[in-house]
Amino acid sequence: MEYTTAKFFHIIGIFIWAGASSSLGLFMLYSNYRNTGCNQDLLRSFYRWMTNVEIAGFALALAMGLYMLHMLEYRFDINWLNKKLPLVLGIILPLEVVNFWFVNLYIPRAKDKTTAYKRYDLFTIAVALPLILVSLWVIYLAVAKP
Repeated sequence: MEYTTAKFFHIIGIFIWAGASSSLGLFMLYSNYRNTGCNQDLLRSFYRWMTNVEIAGFALALAMGLYMLHMLEYRFDINWLNKKLPLVLGIILPLEVVNFWFVNLYIPRAKDKTTAYKRYDLFTIAVALPLILVSLWVIYLAVAKP
């Protein structure tokens, strides 16, 4: 696979990850505090499904990013990349792993779904702003290449 093709799939992964997480995530936060008239069980089930789409997009972006790094023969003399990698691997990746755990392991196995969803909501609220800021910084680094 050529570098530009890997870059294309990397960007597609970012679009899937950002699109699936941002729009529905904001609606879920909103619907927890305002009556939207939506069936919460159905909405939460769909949200969990979309979270897996989000995680798949992130996995695609991460895999293609690592593949592009491999194609560059693991050169770490690229200043912006040295700033981007710790943010992705040290902040975003662990948060996505915890997100995966909540959605696919913790919530489905929980005996009290209401409590499980409340804990997940707290996690989502706690990481939303930092994740958005870090993601925007990562995108800035990739585009501006300072």
